[in-house]
Amino acid sequence: MLELSKIARHIDNFGRIRAESLAGRCDEFCIASKTIAEINSSFDEARSKIHTAKTSWLVANFDEPPDKTYDLPSCPKRHAVLAVDGSQIGPGKHEIALCYLINTSAVALFYGVGERPWAETMPQLYYKDEELYETYAGRRVQVTDKLLSMKRTLAESAHLANALPRLAEKDLPAVALWDGSLIRWTLEGDPPDYRERALREYLKTFDIAKDLRIPIAGYISDPGGRDFVNALKVMLCPNSVVNCEKCDIPSQADEQKPCDALGALTDAMTFMRILKPGQRSVLFTSSSNILKQYGTHDVRTFYMNLGREVTRVEVPLWVAVDREMLDLVHAVCWDQAQKGRGYPVALAQAHEWAVVQAPDRKAFFELIERSFIRHGVPVTHSLKRISKGY
Repeated sequence: MLELSKIARHIDNFGRIRAESLAGRCDEFCIASKTIAEINSSFDEARSKIHTAKTSWLVANFDEPPDKTYDLPSCPKRHAVLAVDGSQIGPGKHEIALCYLINTSAVALFYGVGERPWAETMPQLYYKDEELYETYAGRRVQVTDKLLSMKRTLAESAHLANALPRLAEKDLPAVALWDGSLIRWTLEGDPPDYRERALREYLKTFDIAKDLRIPIAGYISDPGGRDFVNALKVMLCPNSVVNCEKCDIPSQADEQKPCDALGALTDAMTFMRILKPGQRSVLFTSSSNILKQYGTHDVRTFYMNLGREVTRVEVPLWVAVDREMLDLVHAVCWDQAQKGRGYPVALAQAHEWAVVQAPDRKAFFELIERSFIRHGVPVTHSLKRISKGY
């Protein structure tokens, strides 16, 4: 039981501190604007400083003035949108058996052609010994939450790969939307055998989309990233060559370093001031190391003002260099967000089809229990599970 009365004072203090933080944001915006102006006034030198900086944070690079904006292109009256999503039931040590389930969905919506939308799910149960273990650093290890998350990503990718040809048959301008980032940065810390195998499987879908000329776009609602703000932080450093590990600027307990002046400002906050509703930013390149292994599918990012929030959209390089496809992604993302009251309706539908609710999980394990009983398999529950009555 949570006794809220015992933390009410802390909650009120939290609100006061947040209000003070918002009041100080105007100063941060002012510093950001001045820094952007400095970048524009000596563009090549600024890009060189940002590109060569050695930092502990991801830094965005760009080929155009960062405050340049692109107006909303017209959305084709006849077009299609494909969206995928997924969820899972992880292996639980208090359940009757070691297994896990991944449920992926694909939803296709058609506009201006009278075509009926379609949706499909692909639930997959994993219970065999070879499915419960993964080759990792040359060893067989049990699937952890982290590995299960990647298996779900790969299942979503495979589902998208299967759906793309079906969409291409309609011969319509089309965009494939993916909920979340296209950059699999979590693989950076994984051993080469696992990382290369996962990336190879993941990028097969990008190959198919490229051949079919259907742009893939990763859609990130309410992004908290600071890649572009980090580039501004590099510019605030008084050193001509930035190396954070060898920083020689003294830091006093009551003083900030120059790079701390932007506080908790995020990219989305910054571009809310720069972009008008419907506009997108220039393209940015991430410094994530995993992208070095993406080849022609290297990722570019732009920000778009939806009116109520700024969203981050990621596309493969082959989409970024094709203005027709890039404009299509821009227009369709805006149109979908307007139809979905701020969030793409296709992604919202894909989520509804993929999500596994608590009653689904309960019914899933009840079916397993019945199957065990029917086949004479002993069924045991942990004492913790019994004590909690589930």
